[in-house]
Amino acid sequence: MYDLGIIVSKKGHRYSEITGAVHYPIRPKKNRGQNFLTDSAVLRREVACADIATGDTVLEIGAGIGNLTQLLLERAGRVVAVEQDRQFAPCLKELQRRHGHLKVLWGDALAVDFPRFDKVVANLPYQAALPLVFKLLNQRFERAVLMLPKRLAQRLCATVGQQGYCRIGVAVGRLAQVEWIEQVGKDAFVPRPKVESALVRIKRTKPKFAVPSEDFFRQVLESLFARRQERVQQIVPPAALASLSKKIKHKPVYTVTPREFGEITRVWWPLTQPTPRTPRAPS
Repeated sequence: MYDLGIIVSKKGHRYSEITGAVHYPIRPKKNRGQNFLTDSAVLRREVACADIATGDTVLEIGAGIGNLTQLLLERAGRVVAVEQDRQFAPCLKELQRRHGHLKVLWGDALAVDFPRFDKVVANLPYQAALPLVFKLLNQRFERAVLMLPKRLAQRLCATVGQQGYCRIGVAVGRLAQVEWIEQVGKDAFVPRPKVESALVRIKRTKPKFAVPSEDFFRQVLESLFARRQERVQQIVPPAALASLSKKIKHKPVYTVTPREFGEITRVWWPLTQPTPRTPRAPS
């Protein structure tokens, strides 16, 4: 097995290195938030948490220098790696040369169509981490193991009554079970990021309760959590309040459970729909 990692030249330029092969010039781009996870112990724990079987197709988003990709290729039947930055083409082409079960999709992960996959293991680009999580939840898969900014990971894992409980956690929690795995320090990355990181595991589930519109549900959550200290009856339109229980009406937003947010959404939704016109009587 060869090792794909990051080294720093005497001139300060960063390179990816395949031991025994050529050095490829790699310059991390700040505008894309490129910080490469190079701690081999963390990488191996990340892969182990996905419980990959030999028949699995694994999706990786943001393959970069390919060190996580390499570990996935050792376990999975097929790996689909999505990468936008063409400076990583030599690294990934070398991996493709050695591993016939690697497919690379070039493009923005938010724009490309994902093929069918069983599991996701990815160090997500932090600037696009949240929209990528929501995009993944529109797909069918068994589980995802994701490296995220620590603050986002805390918000996804928080439940009612816990610090960090917010609209994002409620929206994601309706569709999946989110589990905190571990915090990852800044020194595990090159270059060193400005924020702490964390690994989470997401298991896709059936929706825990029904809402008339996913987009409207998120709009309701945004409206309510923007005034999280106020009571529900101070925010929800009176016509919708009439259908809610006193218990929900009197609750401060930060104490409302996910299912109760679903109930609020269902009674508020009809008020957003156009009123049917009464047919004119024939003259």
